[in-house]
Amino acid sequence: MPAAKPIRYIRPKQSFSDWLWQLIERRETLWFFIWKDLKVQYQKPVFGLLWSVFQPLVYFGIILSVMQFSGRVSTISEMPFSLYLISGLAVWNFTTSSILGAVNSIQSNAGIISKSFFPRFYLILSPVLKCTFDFLIMLLIVLGFAVYFQQPFIISNLGFVLISVFIAMTTALGWSAIAASLVVANRHIRHAIPVLLYAMIFALPVFYSMREIGNPILQTVYEFNPIAGAMDMLRSGFGSEISVQLMLSWLFQSVIWLSLGIILFRRTERTLADNV
Repeated sequence: MPAAKPIRYIRPKQSFSDWLWQLIERRETLWFFIWKDLKVQYQKPVFGLLWSVFQPLVYFGIILSVMQFSGRVSTISEMPFSLYLISGLAVWNFTTSSILGAVNSIQSNAGIISKSFFPRFYLILSPVLKCTFDFLIMLLIVLGFAVYFQQPFIISNLGFVLISVFIAMTTALGWSAIAASLVVANRHIRHAIPVLLYAMIFALPVFYSMREIGNPILQTVYEFNPIAGAMDMLRSGFGSEISVQLMLSWLFQSVIWLSLGIILFRRTERTLADNV
């Protein structure tokens, strides 16, 4: 008698509330994935901490050296350039690490996906939460830079930092879900994603201010990119000025990206086991 074909579909007409309740109910599985990732990286704590900040600090050293040796003087006046740069790199590194982690998570857990049932969105959520832990370490380094340069930090500005973290996490989660869904649909896309992410460092105000550049295209990218907003919101915690209208716009955009990511991934989730 032939073996029964396993049912790989995840309730095609499952309501969003049921889907969300399933995420909450099976949360122990999420903690398992997060713990597994943290255990791998922090098996040797010292090397784990160094690795979590290695990439942004390397980029920090390279960009700062190029700026200094080329004789280019930044017109950023509201804060020291080093603090401005490390703030932008902290957000950029969190975003790229989250998206690449989500894409790799789908690929590395293909065997589990096809053999057992659990909320597949955990494979997107766990890398983002793990990268959030690394992001918090980077924020401590940013705070250290602020103390070193005697940059005033007002307690009331802590709200800007929290908003920055919220925008970065929400957007990164939405983009991660979209990227993972696209890779499942077409595996060749996974080769293009790292290129686009590392090119993003030049399209975002990581080492320059939008006030220095009059390019309307970059200005549009800035205004309609919540990751750029997260960078400037973080800098606002250390005295940089920010538009309240832009802040509200970035908050709204981040929620829109998260909603789009969830919608797309829920469609992909139904046949995920057949496509990975």
